[in-house]
Amino acid sequence: MSHNRRRMLGLSLVALLSLTGLVRAEPIRLVQEGRGLDGELKLAGGKALRDGVMVLVHGTLAHNRMEIMQALQETLAERGLSTVAVTLSLGVSDRKGMYDCAVPHRHGNAQAAAEIAAWIDWAGKAGAAKIGLLGHSRGGAQVAWYAAQAGEKLPTALQKIVLAAPATFDRAAAPAEYKVRFGGDFNAIAAKAEALVSAGKGAELLTGTDFLYCPKTSVAAATFLDYHSGDGRNDTPSQLARINRPVLLAIAGADEVVKDLPQKLQSAKRAEKIRTITIDGADHFFKDLYGEDLADAIAKFWAE
Repeated sequence: MSHNRRRMLGLSLVALLSLTGLVRAEPIRLVQEGRGLDGELKLAGGKALRDGVMVLVHGTLAHNRMEIMQALQETLAERGLSTVAVTLSLGVSDRKGMYDCAVPHRHGNAQAAAEIAAWIDWAGKAGAAKIGLLGHSRGGAQVAWYAAQAGEKLPTALQKIVLAAPATFDRAAAPAEYKVRFGGDFNAIAAKAEALVSAGKGAELLTGTDFLYCPKTSVAAATFLDYHSGDGRNDTPSQLARINRPVLLAIAGADEVVKDLPQKLQSAKRAEKIRTITIDGADHFFKDLYGEDLADAIAKFWAE
């Protein structure tokens, strides 16, 4: 089989891989609202797409080849589960690697949800009879929000959702946290952004603004408000009651990034199909043998 044929895009590639059953990563490219979306498909040995696939979504400003995404693809393939790790565009077509902080931020949660939906749609059209969806960190919050928003309209084939160390957010605590991280006045920035959005100028850039992991970057007013919205879109626990699919929520026992997840889950309303596990000792990225523990839990959940 030629190298070019192995790299065929879309359903032609999928059909080819379904026949070969190769355990290797292969590129997939979609186009969503004019932006190229990149993914890497890894079929488990002896498996075809019709046997099922799990879509993996990364965290804040990250990408599909970051360590945890690669590790999950490897460990899940060893357990017979095929995956496609995707890179959210964040408004940048065919984005590779970590988000470039020099690029103005013009992205948001709704865009992420639409791209997640596009990958689920791709998997269904490619013939996957069973689809899973996993989100890590902010990707977990975005997966939860996507599923909660879709409600009864979720595709039937989407049968399992995994949230790995998913993000939380407390709007009341945002000003103090922003002050500690950046030394800036969150309320002043938010007020300016709100004024611009109210005036129909949500696309106007706030320059020299600290945002997410990017110090002194440029961010659209609407984007700044979106990622600091207190309506639940950035807070995983607040979405759990509205998700009507089985969910496995994995807490990293030694998480230094999402520290308040166990506490917030105690008071959160949740659907009966939400299962919570804690992997003691795991850091936010489930490194080393903790990743094996996570993969074991996911594989068991998938097989049920």
